[in-house]
Amino acid sequence: MKARLTNPLRAVIDKIMGEKSRTSPEERQSALDASLTVMSLVAAADGNIDESEALAVQELYAKYGGGMVAAATVRKSYEIVVNDQAVAWRQLDMAGSLDLDLREQIFAAALQAASADAELHHDESSLLLRIGMALDLPPKRVQTLVDNQSRGQSR
Repeated sequence: MKARLTNPLRAVIDKIMGEKSRTSPEERQSALDASLTVMSLVAAADGNIDESEALAVQELYAKYGGGMVAAATVRKSYEIVVNDQAVAWRQLDMAGSLDLDLREQIFAAALQAASADAELHHDESSLLLRIGMALDLPPKRVQTLVDNQSRGQSR
């Protein structure tokens, strides 16, 4: 006999297991890979990735459940993006088929990477809007997230 999960029980299980309980390992890895790509795209916007940006990317990747990725991996991802941005955009287009929550997490990673230097530049805002479109996020939601981040930094 199968036990039925009530909403309160499901909430407890979700709290213990986290969102990963509803996401396949393949989808989760795809989201993590796309997160690393968008963070590299943002870092590439100014044509340089310094140690503090690389560390921010490592910490964000770990925050999103990927563990602490090596600095060399971050730099390699950055180099791939700088040398061929079309690869990154294709990967983001493919990530557009992921669950909305995962796509928003990918976008949040890009937004946090863009804000790592405590300043959201106009060119970064434009890039973030393009990333949101590639992830097939609602444009109003993307603009709201960007605006909220900009307002949070000006305080």
